[in-house]
Amino acid sequence: MTTYNSPAVSLNSPVAVHGEFKAINHLHETVTVSAGLTTADTLNIGYLPPNAVVTSVKLKAPTQLDSNGAPTLAFNMGISGTPALFKSAITTVGRAAGASVDETVAAAGLLYKNTTGSKVLVTVTPSANAATGVAGTIEAAISYFVEE
Repeated sequence: MTTYNSPAVSLNSPVAVHGEFKAINHLHETVTVSAGLTTADTLNIGYLPPNAVVTSVKLKAPTQLDSNGAPTLAFNMGISGTPALFKSAITTVGRAAGASVDETVAAAGLLYKNTTGSKVLVTVTPSANAATGVAGTIEAAISYFVEE
């Protein structure tokens, strides 16, 4: 089991909550993985502030992360406690040679509002092991506004 952190998580960077009322903010981070991914791994992306309302979610692999001729790698993306809130078992990222991206959002994740009263950690977890895993990067982008 390996936990990979984005620079924002490693450095405990401040969470973007400022701006005009309901102005769109963005969480955009890259996580480097040093080995093939398994379902025991967690990629910590960054934090959504209290009262953040999610409007879009993108997940990208700039390079192939499962180089097998019959790749099996799949991803969930969500928050602590709800790992598939935004994406569940997507198979469009990390399987093809070159860049691949998924912009779909699960129904429960679209317009999700963080009502916990504190920041929540956004995570990516493999839902299926890579058949032939390779090192690389995962890039995530979430757009949101803060509502009081």
